[in-house]
Amino acid sequence: MALVDQAVVSGASFLSTVVVGRYTSPDQLGMYSIAISLLITSTNIQDSLISQPFTIRLNRPLGTQAEHGGSSLAHSALLSAATFVALALAVLILLAGDADRQILAITSALACVVPFALLREFGRRFAFAHMQFAQALMLDAGVAGIQLAILGWLGWTGRMSAAAACIGLGAARALFGIPWLFMARQNFSIRLDQLWAAMNQSWGLGKWLFASQLTVSIQAYATYWLLALVVGTTATGIYSACMSIVLFANPMLLGFGNILTPKAVKILKEQSGAGLCRYAVRSSFLLGAGMALFCGVVAFAGEDILHFLYHGKEYEGQGATIMVLAFALMITALGMPASNALACMERADAIVWAGLFAAIVNVALALCLMVKWGIHGAAYGFLAGSVIGSAGRWIALLRLAPSYDSATEASLTGPDNETSMMVCVLQRVFRDTDAEDWVFERLDQGEQASVYLVRSRNGKPIWRTHRSLAVKLYKPAMAPNFGAVRAQFEAMSRIHAALHGNKISGWKISTPAPVYLSEWPLAIVMTAVPGRKLNLCLEAASDVTPEVLESAPRAVVAAMRQYWWINSHIHGDLDFNNILCDISARRLSLVDPGVPEEQPFPENITTHWYPASHDLAYMLYCTGVTVKENVGRPRALLRKQVFAENALRSFIETIREHGEKRRLLDEVQACAQHHLDGLASPWSVRGVWRALVKKIARRRIGLVLARLRNEMDRMGGVA
Repeated sequence: MALVDQAVVSGASFLSTVVVGRYTSPDQLGMYSIAISLLITSTNIQDSLISQPFTIRLNRPLGTQAEHGGSSLAHSALLSAATFVALALAVLILLAGDADRQILAITSALACVVPFALLREFGRRFAFAHMQFAQALMLDAGVAGIQLAILGWLGWTGRMSAAAACIGLGAARALFGIPWLFMARQNFSIRLDQLWAAMNQSWGLGKWLFASQLTVSIQAYATYWLLALVVGTTATGIYSACMSIVLFANPMLLGFGNILTPKAVKILKEQSGAGLCRYAVRSSFLLGAGMALFCGVVAFAGEDILHFLYHGKEYEGQGATIMVLAFALMITALGMPASNALACMERADAIVWAGLFAAIVNVALALCLMVKWGIHGAAYGFLAGSVIGSAGRWIALLRLAPSYDSATEASLTGPDNETSMMVCVLQRVFRDTDAEDWVFERLDQGEQASVYLVRSRNGKPIWRTHRSLAVKLYKPAMAPNFGAVRAQFEAMSRIHAALHGNKISGWKISTPAPVYLSEWPLAIVMTAVPGRKLNLCLEAASDVTPEVLESAPRAVVAAMRQYWWINSHIHGDLDFNNILCDISARRLSLVDPGVPEEQPFPENITTHWYPASHDLAYMLYCTGVTVKENVGRPRALLRKQVFAENALRSFIETIREHGEKRRLLDEVQACAQHHLDGLASPWSVRGVWRALVKKIARRRIGLVLARLRNEMDRMGGVA
C-alpha cells in the first residue's frame, strides 16, 4: 500500500510538470520547478525536525499520545507560520525593489501554498507513523486527482502560468488537508505548557536527522558541481541525463522508506536492538533483490532508454556510466535499513558521521578520477562514496545495537523499567488508584535520577488539591544510599516549612513539599512547583531585564537567609539548575536541596559564615565552570555572572562591619577553590580539558571577588 501511495505521489508530480511544460513557456516551467524545489525543501525540513522525531518517539511520548501528536501539529504550524512570514517579507522586498512581476507572482503564490503543503505532508507522515497506509493513500490520491484536474483546466482555458499552477497545488492540498485535520482532531491535544519541552526533545533528535539529510545532499550534488568546474557543463548535462534514468527507482525506494521507519519503531519496542538488527538485515535483502532486478533492466535497456529520452551524439556510449550509477544506487539502498535502525535507536549522529565520511570520499575520488576519465570517473567516485556510506551505517548499527540492548533495553523492558518503578512507587501513595489513570511526563534527567511529572488523565486533582505531582526517581545503578536520600527528604521538609509562599522583593517563593519517600524503588514524591530552570531563562534572555538581574538574586538570597539561620542548614546544591523561574508571574522556586558532602572541607577553611559562604561559593563555582555551554554565547555568560555576583553582593550588604565582609569573601574564595581542586584528574584528554576549565573558572571567580573587594574599599566599609 505504501509503494502504491508513493507511486501516486511521484506520478502526480511528474504529470504536473509535464502539464505545466506543455501549456507554458520554458521560463515559466523553470520558475515552477524552482517553486516546487522550495516546497520540497520546506517539507524535508518538517520531516527531519518534526515528523521523523514524532514517529521515532511514538512509543515514548512526552505525555499522552494525543498530546504527543498535538505538540507535533503545533510545531508544524509554527514552521508554516515562520515560512509564510519569510516569504511575505520577500514579497514586500520585491515590491519595494520594483522586481519582475512574474517573480513577484510566484513568490506570492508560494507564500499562500506553503502552509497547506506542510499540512498535507504532516497528515501523510502522521498516517505513516501509525501504519495507516490506506488513509495516506486516500489523502494522496485525492490531492493528486484534484491537482491534475485543476492544472488541466488551467491549461485548457489558457490560464496556465507558474504562479497559477502553484495556487492549483495549494488548493488541492487545502481541499483535502483541512478536512483531514477536522476528522483527525481527536488525535491531537495541544498543551501550551508542554510545547517548549516537546520542541527541545524533537530538536535533540531532529538536528541530527536534518544534518544527515544535508550530508546525503552534498554527496548527491557534489559530483554535478565538480563536473561543471573540472570537465564542463556539457559533461554535467550528460551525467544528469544518466542519473535521471537511474532515478526511475526513486518511487520504490521512497515508498519502502515510508514503511521502514514506523515498522522499525514497532520492532524496537517489542524486540529491542537485536530484533531491530534482524529486521534491518531482512529489509536490506528485500531492497537488494528489488534493486538487483532494476539493475538488470538498466543493464539490458538503460542506454536505449537514454537515447529515447535524450537525442544527440553526446549521449552515446554511456551504458557503462548508467550501470555504475545504478549499482551505486543499489548500494545506497542496502544502507537504508541500517540508517533507519540507527535513527530509531536515536543514534542519528552515527548516520551523520558515516554520511560525512562518504561525502568526503566521494568528492576526493570523483575529483581525481574525473580528471582522467571524465563522466565515467565521476560515476565511480559516486559509487565509492555510496559503498563507504552504506558500510559505515552498517558498522555503526552492529556496534551500537548490543550496547543499546545492555543499557537501554534494561531501562525499557527489564526490572529497572522506570515506568514500572514509577507505578510501583505511586501505588504505595495512592492505593485505590488504577495505574492506567496516570500520565507520566519526564521533566529532567541527570546522572543519578530522572524527574517526572505525574497527573491524572481526566485532569482531576491527583493528591489533595494538586493536579500533578513530581517524582524524583533514582537510577538503581547510580543511586546514593538510602540515608542520603532520607536526609534530602528532610531538607525538603525544612526548606518548604521555612520559605514556601513567602513574597520577597516582589517575587513569590515556592518550594516543593515532600509527600512520600520510597526505599525501593528509591524515589521522592513531592508537589510540583512552577517555573523553568533559571539557567535556561538566563540563556534565552527574552524577559531578563536589568531589573530582573537586580531583584531576583536579592530575592533568592533573602529567602535563603531565612533558611540558613535555622540551625545553620545548608542548601548544598544551590545553582541555576536548582532555581526555577517564571519571570512573567514573578515566581522563584527553590528545588533539590542537597546534603553536606561526605568528605568535609579542609580545616584551613573557616566556617564563620557557614552555611551562606558555602552555598554562595558553590553558585559562583558552577557559574565559573560553565565553559562549553557558553561558547559563542557571551551575553548568556554575562547574565549568569551578573546574577551570581549580584547574589553575593546582596548578602554582603546585610553585613555591617567591613572586616566581616572581607572574611566572608575570603571564605567564599576558599570554598570555591576547594571545588576547583576537585576537578583534578590524571593526564588524559579529559584531564587537559578539566585543567583548561579550572584555569578559566579561577580567573572568572577571581574577577568577581576582586570587583566586590574594590567596591567595599571605595565605600570605606560602610554597609
